[in-house]
Amino acid sequence: MSDVAGRLVDYYEREMAERATRPRGEERERRLAAFLDTVRREGFTSVVEVGCGAGRDGVVIARAGVAYTGLDLTPAAVELCRGLGLDAHVGRATELPFEKDAFDAAWTMSTLMHLPGDEMVTALAELRRVVRTGGLIEVGVWGSDTSGEWTDDGGRYFRSRSDDELRGLLAAVGEVVAFDTWTHFTDGGHYQWARVVVA
Repeated sequence: MSDVAGRLVDYYEREMAERATRPRGEERERRLAAFLDTVRREGFTSVVEVGCGAGRDGVVIARAGVAYTGLDLTPAAVELCRGLGLDAHVGRATELPFEKDAFDAAWTMSTLMHLPGDEMVTALAELRRVVRTGGLIEVGVWGSDTSGEWTDDGGRYFRSRSDDELRGLLAAVGEVVAFDTWTHFTDGGHYQWARVVVA
C-alpha cells in the first residue's frame, strides 16, 4: 500500500464511526434520488459504489431494490457496511475486484479526488471495465478553477482538477450527459458532479 493510501486508511479508520451519523446534505440527497430514478427508469438491476464509506448512500441504493455492491479502501468502513446488511469489499479504486460488465451502474462520491498522479485515469478505466456499455457512472469530487494537489492536516491527499480537465478524463469513459458544480469558495474550490453513459 502506498504512503498516500496508508494515510487515508489511518484517517478514515479513526473517524468512520462518526461519519456514519453525518447527514448527506441536501444537494447529495437530491443527486442520489435522481440517480436512483434513472436506475429504475432504465431497468438497471445492479449498482457498484466505489468509496462506500459507512454505507450512508449504500443503504438508500439497496433499499431502492437494486443489487448493491460497495467497495472501500478502509476496513472499518466495510465492516460498518456489512453490519448494515450491505455487500461490501475492501479494495482499491484502481484495481476493482469485479468481472468485466458486472454492473449496470456505478456511484462514486468524494473518493476519486484522493488518488495521486494518473490513478484517477486508472480508476475511471476500471469503472468503465466493470460497468456495461450503455450503463451509467455518476462521479462527484472536489475540484477547482485550476488543477492542484495538497495534503490536509489529517494526512489526506487531495488532487483537484479544473472542470475542463475532469470533463476530458470522463469523456474517455463515455458520453458526459450532465455536469454541474456547487458550493463555490473564494479560492476557486467547488464540488463537481457528472453523469456519464458508458460507451
